[in-house]
Amino acid sequence: MITEQYRERCSGNGRRTVYVLISFITVFIAMSCATPIAPTGGPPDRTGPEVIETTPATGTTNFRGDEVRFTFDKFVDRNSVRQNVSIEPDLAIPFEVNFRRKTAIVSFDSDLPDNTTIVVKLGVDVTDTDRNKMNSSFDLALSTGDVLDEGRVTARIIDAETGETESGRRVYLYREPADFSSRANYVAQTDTAGVAEFGYLSGGSYRAIWINDVNRNRIWERGREAAQPFSVELFELEQNGEFDLGTLYTSVPDTTAPVLEGIGLLSERRLRLRINEEVQWSSNAYISVVDTLENEITRAYPLYKDESDPNVLFSQSDDPLTEEGTYNVNPVRFRDRAGNSLESNIEPFTGSSEPDTTALRPISHNARNGLFPFESLEVTYSKFIDENTIVDSLLVFEGDQMFEEWPAFEIDRHILRISPKDSVWEAGLRYEMRVWDPWESEYLRINPEIWQRNQLGSIEITVENGEPDLPKRLTVHDRDESVVVDTTFTGQKIEIENLPPLEYVARLYLDENDNGRWDTGSVDPYRKPEPYIIRRSIPVREGFASEVSLRFPNLSTDLQSIEPDSLNLNDIE
Repeated sequence: MITEQYRERCSGNGRRTVYVLISFITVFIAMSCATPIAPTGGPPDRTGPEVIETTPATGTTNFRGDEVRFTFDKFVDRNSVRQNVSIEPDLAIPFEVNFRRKTAIVSFDSDLPDNTTIVVKLGVDVTDTDRNKMNSSFDLALSTGDVLDEGRVTARIIDAETGETESGRRVYLYREPADFSSRANYVAQTDTAGVAEFGYLSGGSYRAIWINDVNRNRIWERGREAAQPFSVELFELEQNGEFDLGTLYTSVPDTTAPVLEGIGLLSERRLRLRINEEVQWSSNAYISVVDTLENEITRAYPLYKDESDPNVLFSQSDDPLTEEGTYNVNPVRFRDRAGNSLESNIEPFTGSSEPDTTALRPISHNARNGLFPFESLEVTYSKFIDENTIVDSLLVFEGDQMFEEWPAFEIDRHILRISPKDSVWEAGLRYEMRVWDPWESEYLRINPEIWQRNQLGSIEITVENGEPDLPKRLTVHDRDESVVVDTTFTGQKIEIENLPPLEYVARLYLDENDNGRWDTGSVDPYRKPEPYIIRRSIPVREGFASEVSLRFPNLSTDLQSIEPDSLNLNDIE
């Protein structure tokens, strides 16, 4: 009996041992193949991975090995490393990437050329397991000869529209004679400050261009990828010398029209439009509703954008779109920020029998940043204003006086427009407009700041360089673009007056060919970009002139071999 129980126990232990062994092998294989994941818990990690050690050390000469190693301070996403390893210059050296915990091993599948400086580069898109990107690219430089080349070229890339910098933007560098249809000899990516740096270069003649690198194949694909030249076409780099290409403001031209992708009838008169990008519309914009023969049946007018999705637009038609009819739409005077007109890409749709039961309620008004003395207050409602209560309930307080019948107002479909009764709002008086909200059954109180002349300020801009007699195009606007000034001037100084005390952005370019637009230049044939600069966060105070000095970067007198630390970061402050 004892022997029998003992055998059963032993048999069970044997099975458990086999199960444990199989589980151990399965876990071991999984850990060997998968990307390791850092332990969870604690605050989220927002820092990117860093290389803390390389084998061999950067700067090694007479290198004879067939692999290099990068050790990170944390576990990295292995696919991101594989996709962001490159060898500079482009010598068509095949390689593969393997891993050992936090170490990436780059193995060369062919011999490295003799007496050559090689850079094994990790791009900024290398991420950790939490998808945090590296702050800047990392270069491991080594030489298969006695000498390590140490030439250096720097450049700075700034977005011409926003004035902001972004990591990961690519600059291509070619040795002379440059062939733009072939793979670039060197590729550098910008760091978070917008600086791209080529290191460990040999002396010689070079050309550099910025590429909106769509497929990252080191080849400029004309017609598909935007490219811009720097202000210097060809430069000579001395042996172990340094050259600064300066600042390049980049602009990717948007020539793609926004498209109306879908339309839904919420009722017989209310339309919900989905567009593939955000659009703006002029005061006389409308949507032509047509039948199957393209005959206009009625018109619909834009009301407002969805608060949670600006690509969704609500509109209302003058006449019902009945369920017996089939319709299509043609939008008129809708454009994206680049000025491209909205196009329609929808199939004909049937009408609706649902009556419009949309509640009338105020959506927004234009007085968030204040009003000029002559400017009207406009309150946008959710639908055409068809209730007399909006007019009958309107109250305007001018100082201590209340007006139950304000003489200067109008209803423009879904907009209640309240204007100053004597062309301008009275100086020194406070105003309060109480407009009725039928949905809440209460007043919406609006206390607009009226910018009187003595409260306005100005911006005095001095241009430090550039030809005085050439026309200069200047645009100034606040952050919400509720105040926009667009002007052209000659000389070295201009003052923009009557500005509310807000923060502004100024864009200035030198219109060298006098065509009224900023030309970004041409790579092939070479044409240098027109001088351009953007300055953000210009404060205007009441009754004061803000003095701003602007200096175009990269004019011929500015290009020189300088340390990258001397790059002027104030150009976009």
